[in-house]
This record gives sequence, structure tokens and C-alpha cells, in this order.
Amino acid sequence: MEKVEAKNATLDKYAAALFEKNGPDKEDYQFIFDFVDNLDENDIQYFREIMRPILNPNTIIGFSFTKPFGYNGDFFIIEKIYQKYSNPNKLYKKWDDFFHVFPAAIAVVNRKIMAIEIFEKLNKKANGDSKNVLILGSGPVSETFEFFERNNDNTLSFDMLDLDKRAIAYAKNKNKKYLKSMAFTNKNVIRYSPNTKYDLIWSAGLFDYFKAKHFVYLLKKYYEFLDEGGEMIIGNFNIENPSKKIMEILGDWFLHHRSVDELKAYALQAGIDKNKIEVFQEPLGINLFLKVVK
Repeated sequence: MEKVEAKNATLDKYAAALFEKNGPDKEDYQFIFDFVDNLDENDIQYFREIMRPILNPNTIIGFSFTKPFGYNGDFFIIEKIYQKYSNPNKLYKKWDDFFHVFPAAIAVVNRKIMAIEIFEKLNKKANGDSKNVLILGSGPVSETFEFFERNNDNTLSFDMLDLDKRAIAYAKNKNKKYLKSMAFTNKNVIRYSPNTKYDLIWSAGLFDYFKAKHFVYLLKKYYEFLDEGGEMIIGNFNIENPSKKIMEILGDWFLHHRSVDELKAYALQAGIDKNKIEVFQEPLGINLFLKVVK
């Protein structure tokens, strides 16, 4: 009992020091990562309780923890990550600044940049012909917006699929200049079946919420909607994610982290030829991408 009380007193003292200066400074960042990584299961709930002042929708990590839209990784929090938003309120700003140095947050921005590059490559390959793209779990559609802004010669046609009506409303408003090149569908990815075939099917941040059996099922299902030579690219967080524990403890944000070998094995289970399977990564190696070719 005395050991528990002593440990709790240490947690209280540490949190109080952070709150006294309205959040961490840059020199505190690594210490916090190490501190959280070393918390054992018995400390987690108590640590969350003493961190309650910032585990509310006013901070990005608190937005994740409280899930005002009912789920993790919603379009609004992803957009905040893309924009590197920090709450101007001094009680919360430092906490948002800290969130943006999470390796996972940097990796999310990296995958947006990568998406734009993939769209540009396909657009160049099209050489003026129309190409069809399907995005599964489209969210805020910021990568497409930025692609349109950078490429006046666009010939790509995008179909957006998302279960959240709020995400679709937000994306439509953001992309209102480009709606002639976009179509939105509000359906569950598991139940939806397209009525066309695609040159590219892209999903950056959806599949790491699925169990293995659903991952394989969806890969097999949507692979059939690729045109010959088409590519399906699926993002998934790597098992080597240094932000994993802090995301889970302070953000209540849980993902199915996977290895390169696991992703390749899923593609084989989906009946895809091993010569049509590749895994690549964004610069930090935290987001992996399974690419399969028809």
C-alpha cells in the first residue's frame, strides 16, 4: 500500500509541475514519452485521472480520448493533424504543440504527402485520359484537395466512401471548387459494392481498425474492382510505432499494428499472387503501405 501511495505521489507531483506551466516545453517531450512508456498497467488509470484537465476536446489528445464523434481517428482530428492546429488558449496550446511531435502524428502528415504524390503519378501516367480512383474511409479529403490545388491538368475522377455523414459534409465544403471530379457515398465499406472498376484504390487510415479476418475480406473484395494494371494501396501502422503507448494511454486510441510480413501474408490469404504484392513505407517507417497490383 505504501509503495502505491508513493508512486501516486510521484505521478501527482509530475503532473502538477506540467500544469503549473500550462503544459510541456520542448525539453520535456522525450521525458514524457519515456515516462509514459514505463507506466505499468496498475498506473494507467490513475495517470489518466490526474491528467483529466487536458483530456477534453480542447486538446487534440483529449479530443481522441473523449471521442465526441463516437470513434477514434475521425475526420476532424485527422484534419487538425494535417493543419498542425494548436488551440490558442494558453491552457491547451502547449499540449497540442506536443501532440504534433508524436512520431505517429508526423507519419500521418507524411502519408498525406505520399497520397498526393501517388495521385500525381497516376495523373501523369493517364496522359490526358480519364482515370478512376476510389478512396475508402475518405475522411476530410485534404490530400485530394491539395492535389487539385497543385494540378490544374487533373484528369482523375474520385469516388469517396465514408461511413460518417459529417466527414462527407466537411469534405464537400472543403472541395466545393472540385466537386465535378468527385462523388461521395455514405456507406459501410464492408457492405458497399462499387458499380465500376478503378485504376487506383487508396485507403490510408482505415484498415488498421479492422481485425485480420476483415482486413483480408476487404482486400479480396475490393481487389476485384481494380482494372487490369490497377493498384490497391492500404496504409497500416507498423508494429514499430514509438507513439503507441502514449496514444493508447492519453488518447484511448487503439490500432491493429502490423508488420511487413503480416501485410504480405494477408494479401496471400486474399488470393493475390506474391509477385503482385509489395510493402513500402513513409519516411519514418511508422506507416506501412501494402500495394497489390491487378
